Amino acid sequence: MDKTDRLRDYGLAFLLYEHGLGVCGYELIRELFIFIKLILNSYLSFLLKKGGVLYLQISIMKTLIRCQELKYYFTAFCLLLGSIMPIDAQTIRQIEVSFPILKGKMKLQGVISQVAEAPQQSPILVLVTPPQAFNRDYVGFFKTLSDSLNSRGYTTFRYGNRSYSDTLLGNQLYEGRYTMHDAANDLHDALAFLKSDERFASHPVGVIGHSEGGSVAIIEASRNTEVKQLLLLATMGVKGEQVYYEQIMSRLTPFFKWHSYSESNILRYMIYRIARILASEPRDKQAIKELQKEMAKIYQQHASLINSSFGVQTQQEFVKSQTEPFKNDARLLAATRYNPEKYLQSIRCPIFIAYAKNDNLLNYIEHQKGIECTLLKYQHFNFFSIAIDDANHSFEDQESYLPLYVSVHRKESKLYLGQAFTTLLDNITKWLQISTN
Repeated sequence: MDKTDRLRDYGLAFLLYEHGLGVCGYELIRELFIFIKLILNSYLSFLLKKGGVLYLQISIMKTLIRCQELKYYFTAFCLLLGSIMPIDAQTIRQIEVSFPILKGKMKLQGVISQVAEAPQQSPILVLVTPPQAFNRDYVGFFKTLSDSLNSRGYTTFRYGNRSYSDTLLGNQLYEGRYTMHDAANDLHDALAFLKSDERFASHPVGVIGHSEGGSVAIIEASRNTEVKQLLLLATMGVKGEQVYYEQIMSRLTPFFKWHSYSESNILRYMIYRIARILASEPRDKQAIKELQKEMAKIYQQHASLINSSFGVQTQQEFVKSQTEPFKNDARLLAATRYNPEKYLQSIRCPIFIAYAKNDNLLNYIEHQKGIECTLLKYQHFNFFSIAIDDANHSFEDQESYLPLYVSVHRKESKLYLGQAFTTLLDNITKWLQISTN
């Protein structure tokens, strides 16, 4: 039972407590503060393993036993707390670690949040971010997920990725330097580190990847049988070129109202050709050359539309504006060429799949269906798939769909994780219990 459930039960218990006293106004507020103080003191004592439940029962007894009419409420209240508060708290050891990557040329820093006295068969869950520069907390999402899993008895391992570690070395932030394949190599080294350390070697390993981090996890799981459980959160389930097309089109949607259907379709064709060329040519330099030729051809055929849509430009300026961003963005090129089927067909471990129904970065139906159908195609039946209601890409509460062209400008750096995250966590926990056993 999680903290939310406990607080809900505390509230119910207080309703009984307040009704039995018959207090109101100032007295109600005073008694409420007394009640909250008792709860907090008890819970702190509980966390310190000093018998929190017993302390709370004795404290409330001293306060309320004089009120004869409360004896029934008091009995029910103590029984309630006795059932919802475990006697022993989970002790979590925060172990700072580092492990080598690139054959020892660089090290990544991480933290293993280890549940004390965890059974040897319990997994260590490795949390994997997308390749962009993210530290171990991943905008708070992985910190909250790690803490929540720890409270339910699961050990976690999270680390700052290579792009983030570059900034710690004094290098300029550059999001496109590293690809999902680079990140998968780093994940491989992280798993090798766990197996080489006697403190963790006996535990099986599960991998949790979010967004492009899920693609990283898929790549590694396809080649490493040490991955015993794979959890994919809002992960690409279709080819990268389709994702590129969808996301660019989502940003351009507001501008189409200024164009006719034919003009809009010409712009769609341009985005389609960019994605197709980048995905079909594995050599970066050759892909850029072919893209330059294609953009020049489109400009020559539709110069007036190009100038009205992108501002007055020469052919050379237009071609440069459409191709230059790809020259130094290895991450985007790799993501555009990514085909999940290539890797999913080799995975045999149990898989957990979760999407958010109000995800504006991914069409959750298409991506969920993409992964499910691929697994079924290769007769992989040991997977569980769910879509969370009223949630966005980060599994924050979001009751309605917010278009990408709006959310791009409204995105805050802090996440607000609520009921949607709790639903995700509950499903993860149930699945882990089943797949581990």
